[in-house]
Amino acid sequence: MGSFDVICLGINSVVGVGIFLLPGQLFGLAGKSAIWVFPLCGVLCLAIALCFAEMGGMYEKTGGAYLYARDAFGPFTGFLVGWMMWISSVIGWASVASGLGLYLGYFLPDGFVWLNKGLVAALIVGLGIINYFGVKPGARTINFFTVGKLLSLLIFIGAGLFFIDWDKPVTQYLTKVDKGGLTIGSFGMAVVMALYAYTGFEFVAVPAGEMHHPKRDVPLVLFFVIMIVTVLYAVIQVVATWTFPELAISDKPLVDAAKHFMGTSGGIIIGIGALLSIGGINAGIALTSPRSLYVLSIDGYLPEVFSRTHPEYHTPYLAIIVNTFLTLVLALTGSFKYLVAASVMVSILQYIPTCLAVIILRRSNPERKGSYLIPGGHLIPFFALLVCGWLVFNVELKVIAATAVAISVSLPFYFYKKR
Repeated sequence: MGSFDVICLGINSVVGVGIFLLPGQLFGLAGKSAIWVFPLCGVLCLAIALCFAEMGGMYEKTGGAYLYARDAFGPFTGFLVGWMMWISSVIGWASVASGLGLYLGYFLPDGFVWLNKGLVAALIVGLGIINYFGVKPGARTINFFTVGKLLSLLIFIGAGLFFIDWDKPVTQYLTKVDKGGLTIGSFGMAVVMALYAYTGFEFVAVPAGEMHHPKRDVPLVLFFVIMIVTVLYAVIQVVATWTFPELAISDKPLVDAAKHFMGTSGGIIIGIGALLSIGGINAGIALTSPRSLYVLSIDGYLPEVFSRTHPEYHTPYLAIIVNTFLTLVLALTGSFKYLVAASVMVSILQYIPTCLAVIILRRSNPERKGSYLIPGGHLIPFFALLVCGWLVFNVELKVIAATAVAISVSLPFYFYKKR
């Protein structure tokens, strides 16, 4: 993967289904204050991304957060992080695939639920097949989807800015803000929900072993992606808030907003962009997700068959097949809402060890230097850890319980390998 491939992988890994589905829900929770949610999320995620950037600048192998935790804390913690990376990628892939079904409903007539499910299944299986045949076809697929989704979002922004009337009061529909005014709790819930639109940047470092210049590209791309995505999201939320009065009650806010100020053609353009975006994030996870399963198998924690690579295409083909199958089952049976919450929770469990690894490896192995060093000593890593702790505090208890079950399921694999 060249530098352009890595940039597209980074943007594509973050800009997915979230920005097409969340603006209405954020407005419902925070009202006009929702325009500040994404800038705040950008600051919070940048602190975490910088930790990944410093660690990514030290490694040239495939594995990402799994390698960082293993080297900093030992094999047990590394295994748990690697396991959660894999679970996170499968759940994340399933969540964005199920999000495709929500937007397909805009183009399909009522009563064609079976066709909706069939197209979701076709996307998952098709991407699995593409990645079976090599990392380069997978990267090219990501590049195509990335350009398509960005074009549609820029059209939404460019057209919407001309329809904003700053003097017009923003209508609010039966939201928590209407009933009791904006509270710290409702704004906090909006921030936690919005972070779903940022999760995915951690996958940039996973296929480092298949990049030309991973130590250079991973830190630069992580910083670039968070900055660009934050500006993009913030402007989109502003346009949607001040152009579409029914934003809080829309389940397809960007499509409905575009249709409101551009007519039917605008809704179609954004609907196509949403499908491209969802397809792209599917393509990104389809490429990175099997690599997590692969590295766990390489280190002996999972059956050896998952570390086998294809003799011609050099891909972990059995890991790709298993990943595709599990994602297909989850996408066709799970709820988008709960898949989103679970995806955020398991992502946090990758963030915490990586932020701690920055501090630990600086002290235990000071001679090991990478291509990037976070300025300010330990200040930013400590701040990133506080952010992660706050996020865990705001996650629903049942999601935490489900995550604990997922971790407990992994333990027999580790202790069998140790024995």
